[in-house]
Amino acid sequence: MKKYMINKEGRVVALRDFGDVKVDDVGGFVWSEKNLSHEGNCWIYGNAQVCGESQVYGNARIYGNAQVCGESQVYGNAWVCGNARVFGNARVFGNARVYGVMRSDGFSFCYVSCADREHRVIAGCRYFTMPEAREHWGTEHPKHEETCVILDALERLSKVREEGCV
Repeated sequence: MKKYMINKEGRVVALRDFGDVKVDDVGGFVWSEKNLSHEGNCWIYGNAQVCGESQVYGNARIYGNAQVCGESQVYGNAWVCGNARVFGNARVFGNARVYGVMRSDGFSFCYVSCADREHRVIAGCRYFTMPEAREHWGTEHPKHEETCVILDALERLSKVREEGCV
């Protein structure tokens, strides 16, 4: 039995109750039914988007303004949140949490929980541990102060809200 339909705006609309979703809840955007499984409790919330050949299935959740594009997959109990971007052939799965925040100049920061239970900062094409990120955006960097606020927020939120998203 189908759990959602796609309205004229390209948003998913729940046809039945499942997980924390109730009938008639309006979710995020998809390109087609290939993007969101009718099985499990997976859902796309808010203004989040899943496009291209990407797939969300299992109990995965996409929140906020997150985007899942290309041929990527989000599944299991994984969450993609905030302004996070998952693209290409990326796989986000298990209990992974991908948090995203955008700096005033449009530069996007994601905080990812990894299989080794460590967190990594993904910013542009860079992939850092938190200490490496802080060193990279040292006091000489023109966006040092704003970047430090973002890094602090991501780090604190990941500790406080292990089950939540930015």
